[in-house]
Amino acid sequence: MSKFASAAPLRVGTRSSSWRRTGRTGVWRIFVPALFALAAVSVGSGGAYAVPPEKPCAAGTFCSYPEEEYAGQVHEVGLQTTTLEQCVQLRQDVEVRSFVNNTGHPVTVYQDPYCDSGAEFATYPTGSQTPRATYVARAIKIWSH
Repeated sequence: MSKFASAAPLRVGTRSSSWRRTGRTGVWRIFVPALFALAAVSVGSGGAYAVPPEKPCAAGTFCSYPEEEYAGQVHEVGLQTTTLEQCVQLRQDVEVRSFVNNTGHPVTVYQDPYCDSGAEFATYPTGSQTPRATYVARAIKIWSH
């Protein structure tokens, strides 16, 4: 026997029944999350066809509304009165429930009035309309890029 030879028998690759069981569970591991993702997208797509606000949000502004579906008195935050990349508090006497970003820049909307990332926040591209916010918006940050 040479120094490279082994006393153990050589096995030719065959698939056992345990491989088939693993393969089936692997398919389920892919299929089930994909099914849940599809369900989440179809349930969440109701707001995609929402009616735009009656009074359009002027160019260069972020418009916030105290009620869902752009109802109530609009509050506008314009680029002319805002420093980019600085936290800007929205009206504190109302709870912002819907908004439109027409600033020409991405805008991060914060639940915290001081733009703390410990609370809910999300960034919206320019031109985005949110008829039903998932949290009360209390501050924004307009980005330069």
